[in-house]
Amino acid sequence: MRTDHTPRHYLLVPPEPTPNGHLHLGHIAGPFLRVDALARFLRMRGDRPAIMTGTDAYEPWVAMKARVDGVTPDEIVARYHEVMQADLAALRIGMDEFVNPAEEPWHGLFQREIDSTVAQLDARGAVSTLTEKVPYEPTGGRFVVGPLLLGRCPDCGTEVASYFCEGCGAHFRPEEVVDPRPRLATDAGWQWRQIRTRFLHTAGLAELEPEFDRLDLAERYRSTVRALLGRGGATIRLSVPETWGMALAGGEDGVPSSLFSYTGGFMFARLLGEIHRQRIGAEANSFSPASDVVTVTSLGCDNVVSALICINAVALVHGDTRPYDRVLINEFYQLAGEKFSTSRRHAITASAVAAVRGLSPDAVRYHLALVNPETARTSFEPKEFLDTVNQRLAGALEDRIAAAWERLPAEPAAIPGPVLAALDEHLDRLEGALDAPTVRMAEAGAVLDSWIDAFPGARCEPDQGYWWLKGLALLAFPIMPDFGAELWRRLGGSGDPRFAAFPEHPAPAAAEHRRWFTPVTAADFAACLPETLS
Repeated sequence: MRTDHTPRHYLLVPPEPTPNGHLHLGHIAGPFLRVDALARFLRMRGDRPAIMTGTDAYEPWVAMKARVDGVTPDEIVARYHEVMQADLAALRIGMDEFVNPAEEPWHGLFQREIDSTVAQLDARGAVSTLTEKVPYEPTGGRFVVGPLLLGRCPDCGTEVASYFCEGCGAHFRPEEVVDPRPRLATDAGWQWRQIRTRFLHTAGLAELEPEFDRLDLAERYRSTVRALLGRGGATIRLSVPETWGMALAGGEDGVPSSLFSYTGGFMFARLLGEIHRQRIGAEANSFSPASDVVTVTSLGCDNVVSALICINAVALVHGDTRPYDRVLINEFYQLAGEKFSTSRRHAITASAVAAVRGLSPDAVRYHLALVNPETARTSFEPKEFLDTVNQRLAGALEDRIAAAWERLPAEPAAIPGPVLAALDEHLDRLEGALDAPTVRMAEAGAVLDSWIDAFPGARCEPDQGYWWLKGLALLAFPIMPDFGAELWRRLGGSGDPRFAAFPEHPAPAAAEHRRWFTPVTAADFAACLPETLS
């Protein structure tokens, strides 16, 4: 058991979800579960991770939701920022800071970061103004951009809304949309209007190709970036003609000028880096070249351009910002073979599944880890999930825990050498799955399953059962934190599981085993299912 690890600071940044609805299992399964499991593993090892993100308050979909609901965008942001915090907490996704940039003090700090960043990039010759054609509705005096503009992707032909394609990850200008049309009937009289838009010059492919190698980036994501840079000539949009957004000074008269929310991810990352600097008492922003903080972002494949171009490629020209050390990307997670969709009400929200009678959030996390969309699209299938809960957890695992508990020694002996060697081998595998350029949640789940299957038997020696249970608490904690922590404490440990305390062998604190996982009926689980699956 390695107890001499030198601790490091980690800044883990999952996506900024748009605050216009609940978080569903499609959001949780990839980006959020991954950083939470990594953070818990790092804390066990003795490191000092912090998970920080916030809501993408100025995404145009917020204004669209406000229009539909008949309220202000500020009200939508405030409402769903709290909803999303509750969703994350429901599935035990830890968050050290969850920023709402529409509220103070974050709004003012974000605005200052935007102003200083744009000024620095401008001074380095990385900002230019270009003329482009944008749909405009003269009667209402509104630009038909963002979610107001529908059409097809110029790269793959998928139906799109806004400036990017969820199908292939491409970003494009409004004038490049194929068969453009307005979303709203009130915008039917739109016409093309030329405006002056500011763009950022990013690092080019010659600089990014080595970055792709460093990040161990899959070829399909490299192709997405190459396609965008090939079309736009290593530039990314900086301003948009929208009224809901963070203001950009120096715009064209008669044309609103706000920060493009995707490019704003760079300034938001720097803001998080400053918050993190203050938290750890460092001298430099955590993204500064002078910082030794390990920075990690986790995102879905539809945000590849945002991370690799809007943040990492801009960092290379900023002059005082390091790109992310690691960029973790997953494919889409589906529900019963179809894309999660809140608009079609084809989704299971985090809060709803956590409220199912008798269902532990740990069981949800465990299943999501095993069917994680790390390299390909995977699907949440209700029947498979219930099989996982009822057969694997409430069945086989609980039976083994109960058998080991019946033979627990009153005074456990030191860990036997063979058991320690087996645990070290499992911990090495777990470290390779989680603290790596490519996090593999399915492999982390396989490591846990391997230890469960290594149960020494119902008639094992009492000390064997004790150390199997304690190893189970340690290996389960990143994926099933409530279960792992509670098991650790029942065995006499204090706080949460950690490597340094593992060799200790206090007397068990609980004389009898209490079941953690219980069977869940299909009828009870149906309470969280959408109408599309009823």
